[in-house]
Amino acid sequence: MKRDPRSTSRMRRLNPRQRKKLRVGEFKEHCFDVELVFHSPMRGEPYHDFINDFFGALEERGLLGGGFGGREPFSETEGVVARIERGSPSEEDREAVIAWLRGRPEVVDARAKDFKDAWHGYGF
Repeated sequence: MKRDPRSTSRMRRLNPRQRKKLRVGEFKEHCFDVELVFHSPMRGEPYHDFINDFFGALEERGLLGGGFGGREPFSETEGVVARIERGSPSEEDREAVIAWLRGRPEVVDARAKDFKDAWHGYGF
C-alpha cells in the first residue's frame, strides 16, 4: 500500500527539502480543470488551429494545458491548466483563461473548476 505523502504523521518527519521534493506542505502546487462546449462539433484542422491558439495564449501567461481531446467530432472537451514553472496559477490566471475562451466564436460555454492539488490529485 502506497503512503499518502500529505498525512500529518509523515509531514512531521519531513524536512523542508523533502517537502519541496514531494511538493507537499508549503510547497504544494495547484492546477484547475477547464470544461469547454463548442457551438458545433469540431474536427480536424479547425479544432487543431483552435487548440494551438489556446495553448499559445496559455504560454503567454506562463501556463500549460493538457488533455483537451476525446473522440472526434468534438462537441465538448475538458483538460487541465497548470503553471509551466514551479508554482500555481492564480485566480487572475483562471479568470483570464475563461475570458479568453468565452471570447472565441467557436465556444458556447467555458467553465473552470476549483483548484486542486496538481501532484497528488486531491482537493485542498
